[in-house]
Amino acid sequence: MKKKLFRSVAVVLALIICISFAGGAAPASAASKTSKKVEATETIKALTATQIYEKCSPAVVEIKVTDSCGAVYIGSGFFVGKYNVLTNAHVIANASKIQVFALDGTEYTLKSIYGLRDDYDLALLRVAEKNKNYLKIAEANGKTGETVYVIGNPVGVTGSFMRGMVSNEKRILDNQSYVQLDIPSGKGIGGGPALNEQGEVIGVMCLTVPSGNCINLAIRIETINKFISNLKKKDRISLKDYYEQNKNGLVEANGINLVEKESYKNTAAVFDGVLEELDPVALYDEAVKGIAEVQCYSWFGNIPIATSGGTGFFVKYDTVITNVHIVEYSNAKSVTVYDHAGNAYEVTDIILGETKYDVAVLKVQLYKAAEGGEDFTPTMLHLNSDYIPAPGEEVYAIGNPQSYYFSMSKGMVSTPTAQIDGVDYTIHFAATSPGSSGGVLLNRYGEVIAITNMMVLVCENMSCSVQIKYAVDLLKKIDQQ
Repeated sequence: MKKKLFRSVAVVLALIICISFAGGAAPASAASKTSKKVEATETIKALTATQIYEKCSPAVVEIKVTDSCGAVYIGSGFFVGKYNVLTNAHVIANASKIQVFALDGTEYTLKSIYGLRDDYDLALLRVAEKNKNYLKIAEANGKTGETVYVIGNPVGVTGSFMRGMVSNEKRILDNQSYVQLDIPSGKGIGGGPALNEQGEVIGVMCLTVPSGNCINLAIRIETINKFISNLKKKDRISLKDYYEQNKNGLVEANGINLVEKESYKNTAAVFDGVLEELDPVALYDEAVKGIAEVQCYSWFGNIPIATSGGTGFFVKYDTVITNVHIVEYSNAKSVTVYDHAGNAYEVTDIILGETKYDVAVLKVQLYKAAEGGEDFTPTMLHLNSDYIPAPGEEVYAIGNPQSYYFSMSKGMVSTPTAQIDGVDYTIHFAATSPGSSGGVLLNRYGEVIAITNMMVLVCENMSCSVQIKYAVDLLKKIDQQ
């Protein structure tokens, strides 16, 4: 039903996410200087995730490498000067053709390889078009525990935005010094910038530890500065010469192209100024009352055997939305819905939307009240099909992961709108698990903006939630019948 690199959240998972200062007394003669330094430091405020993406993403590029047999490797890079793009040496290895694209798809004209050091795993590319939005290299590497952001192109999802922390500020491997990061990753992130909370580069992503969940390494500032400052004219390589030496070279293809089209436009949700941003506790307390458990059964005589299940949510007292893949092989009599109080609802009808949208509507009626649940009334969750979050914006997922019923996770939007097989998804890093399918993705106002239904298997903790507009359209069709 889905591409081979995707599966329903009812089948697969990955999960995951954090500063200090101390000072002592200074001599009287140095007091004024010290206070000025502290004051200057305090004026450098941390940017929000959304601000960092807005500031830094125009400098980030996607690098597409093709070998002599036509295999494609996708990597990342970023401008460190008006015409200079920094990336990993391994990203362009064995290339018979190198292309550099802005995140909006605009192609830059590559002129030459300005410098290449395999021992540093760094390469500097020179392009013809100017980009004034180049990134600044930070003066110091990040400290363990500090927040870090990465922008790159894992598994072909261009311009993905990730957040984590520095998990070890100086990791030595094979006599090379790295910054170790606890951050989601996937093939294609190599060459992307690791950024501090001011949007400055503290490292270049270069290696994901295959057996370690979210363990990644970035090339440190000292290595970056040494590489760039020591470049000489004689180090430049013409594209013709580079392609010639690689004419028999092969790349490890990772040009997956999961996403056909993307949009980073942000549509404000507060059209009339009356919506109030909720703190996570208030958001959960209200929204969870509208979440349901959806359980499917097979019958052996009079004995029901649970076969599959997931999540759903109430939009009317007799209407629950869930995923097609949860109930598509069941009839109404073999599905039961339970609300937050434990009241049981029989399903009187199952209305399946188009399979590719993975949206189903269940018509329900209460048939068995739980002890103490008689007075419970489910919350009717509000669907906002006009809301497109910004990259870096916080979102919340509520569902029943691994049968841990009514759980909430918080994460960051990576790609607001990504089109896969002609369907619009919001890609995010709010953790989901088997059983989360059919659950809600909420904005900070507690509105449903998407339905949880897929995970990207080859990128850690990356979830895809189908946009709520498809459920809204299905509900309208039902009302018109």
